[in-house]
Amino acid sequence: MTQIELTDANLREAVELAVEAARRGDLLLFPTDTVYGLGGLAFSRRVLEKLRQVKPERAEKPTAVLIDGMIRMSQCAGEVPSPRIVALAEAFWPGPLTIIWKVSNAIPPEFHPPDHSLGYRVPDHPFLLEVLRELEGPMWATSANLPGQRPPKMFSEVSHEILEACDFAFRATKLLAGKASTVVDVRGREPVIVRESAVSEEEIKRIWKRA
Repeated sequence: MTQIELTDANLREAVELAVEAARRGDLLLFPTDTVYGLGGLAFSRRVLEKLRQVKPERAEKPTAVLIDGMIRMSQCAGEVPSPRIVALAEAFWPGPLTIIWKVSNAIPPEFHPPDHSLGYRVPDHPFLLEVLRELEGPMWATSANLPGQRPPKMFSEVSHEILEACDFAFRATKLLAGKASTVVDVRGREPVIVRESAVSEEEIKRIWKRA
């Protein structure tokens, strides 16, 4: 495992290394605007297998991807989002809101969760956003903790087992927010809050009604 501390001086080099590693199918540990994440190139069999080895429970849970914007979500979903979905994205992206929406039939069925949905989020972190833009594709992401552990907001909180499973670990010099993203399902007529956290249900419903 290669560990890299992120600084202003090496940010460009770190982004290039992360993009190259992601394209190879490596498993990465990285800071987000909420907690440390674990993931890699989305829809990669190699990455999926690595994720399942370190977090077997992910096979039974909804899949989340990090993206660089609305266009990427439309590509993954195979459909243009409604004005209400756009309004939510414009209000909270980049930021701690995960939007559960459709997944395109163009994506191999083996990568579809049982309910054929994906959770999409644009993270508000300069390093990660730049990686996503240069990668020109989504990244799978899950919190970098084992079952029963709290998602880490400091690098020192990441378990030895997680670090050993990674090919690259990118360490932030600042403390992360530590509050998970709110998860909202927008596939129906009204938004359904799956997990309320950094963004309140009241805020989401207010924007939804106004759109």
